[in-house]
Amino acid sequence: MKKLLLSVIALYTFSVANAQDEILVNPILSSKGENYLPEMDDWAISFNADGIFEYIGNSFNGTADNRGPEVDYVRNNTFVGKMFKSDKKAYRVVANLGFGSDSDTNPAGAGATEEIKSSAFDVALGLGQEWRKGNTRLQGFYGADALITASSNKTKTENFDVDGNFVDSNEFKSGLSLGLGVQGFIGAEYFIFPKFAIGAQYTYRVGFDLKGKAKTTTQTGTADPVTVDGSKGSSFGLGNVGIASINLTLHF
Repeated sequence: MKKLLLSVIALYTFSVANAQDEILVNPILSSKGENYLPEMDDWAISFNADGIFEYIGNSFNGTADNRGPEVDYVRNNTFVGKMFKSDKKAYRVVANLGFGSDSDTNPAGAGATEEIKSSAFDVALGLGQEWRKGNTRLQGFYGADALITASSNKTKTENFDVDGNFVDSNEFKSGLSLGLGVQGFIGAEYFIFPKFAIGAQYTYRVGFDLKGKAKTTTQTGTADPVTVDGSKGSSFGLGNVGIASINLTLHF
């Protein structure tokens, strides 16, 4: 029995040492000979995983209010497609098409009610290039994207008396906002499986934005609606600065 135990320990030790030697010889190949890292002519899709990790973290907090992961419409949740022209360089396509609406009915005292309806869209499209550093499963990356953005939103509040009759309303429509910019990014990712990586990145945008004329429309009872125009605007500077996100990337 003692000899058998020693033989098992010796065999296990040899296997571990042999596996370590294989890793040292070629750390970017799996035990099946699959390459962990992206290669020339690979395609990839990368998406934000903050919501997934937030859900996993919340599942351990002992409360019953754990919502599933959501894809919201802020630009740090943009999907990115990649085409690798070499092992260390890829072209990128950036896309975020966000649309949403919401409706709430709230009590307003003495049996009255207040209805709030809102809607919005936020679109970001861009092209860019990415460079990579490192020869192990831990890879650094950096680059830049040229972006065009558009967004708008609308909110309408209506009040009704206890009998359900219309009292007054207020509607705000933002002007169409258009933007042109350049977004720099830097980050790192680790390939936990062949062609499957988890990483984090930090972005920094410089751009020019035009904001269209907003409108506010009010109405009381049966009176005619009154519309007041807001002002137009433009700006040049920093936007969406310092967005940090956790990403999952699949290569194929």
